[in-house]
Amino acid sequence: MARVIVVTDSNAYLSPRLAERLGIHVLPHSIHLPQGTFKEGADLPPSEYFRLLRQGKPGFMPTVSGPSLEEFIDLYGKLYKQTDQILSLHVSSHLSNAVETARMARRLFMGRCRIEVIDSFSTTVGLGYLAQAAAVAAQRGHDLDDCIRLIRGLVPHIYVFFLVKHLPYLEREGRISPAQSLLGTMLDIMPLLQIEEGEIIPLEKVRNGQQGVDKLVDYVSEFGQLQRATILQQGFPAETTALLERLEAVYPGQEFNVLSCNPSLAVRLGPEALGVVVLEAVS
Repeated sequence: MARVIVVTDSNAYLSPRLAERLGIHVLPHSIHLPQGTFKEGADLPPSEYFRLLRQGKPGFMPTVSGPSLEEFIDLYGKLYKQTDQILSLHVSSHLSNAVETARMARRLFMGRCRIEVIDSFSTTVGLGYLAQAAAVAAQRGHDLDDCIRLIRGLVPHIYVFFLVKHLPYLEREGRISPAQSLLGTMLDIMPLLQIEEGEIIPLEKVRNGQQGVDKLVDYVSEFGQLQRATILQQGFPAETTALLERLEAVYPGQEFNVLSCNPSLAVRLGPEALGVVVLEAVS
């Protein structure tokens, strides 16, 4: 029996080198900007996305679309010739149509290849953690059922928290009303958010970045031990430094990667955001 092949989407924020080393196949999201439509990843790294956004029309809010049905069919069509087990793991179905599209494509290969599509109920690096865990298990010879059990066991232990500055993005996502967006912008209020069961959920509001850092530290400090942790940031340089220093003090010896927000996340949260993604240690 051929080993399991893992498929994910570019929201997982995997570097090309890491994806290649682990044998993960990544389908790109499309980011729609005034300058055109770009494929997230090689065509549109975070630095280029934010550069194009700054050059665009004032007030313009970009949009994102998941990998197309044709892209899924094409990839599955190539992979089923190499294996009879594919694990397709994608960004939360509340944030993208990738899961739905993958399930549509899977039907074409029934009887030829077992393709399991899993909703991660997560986003960005959280999805990346899951894809990496599945790929490592596959490399160690675990079958598809083993990989599925592993991922389903990890999903409840991934937490995503964010501080955001631009409320119109949350209004567009339906998380706040137009009145709340207008009033919050006038009062310079910034909401704190959590990805809960795959949805963006507002937690509370703060008046400045330092208060936001305090809250993010409080949220993360509730976990006894962390298996993995990443800080995602854009537009909060001082707060990012403060957050890193405080989390390192709470968790001595824990590695905290610091990355720019990836485009398919920034499209939903806005151009200025600061967040933490953690995988809680599982006993």
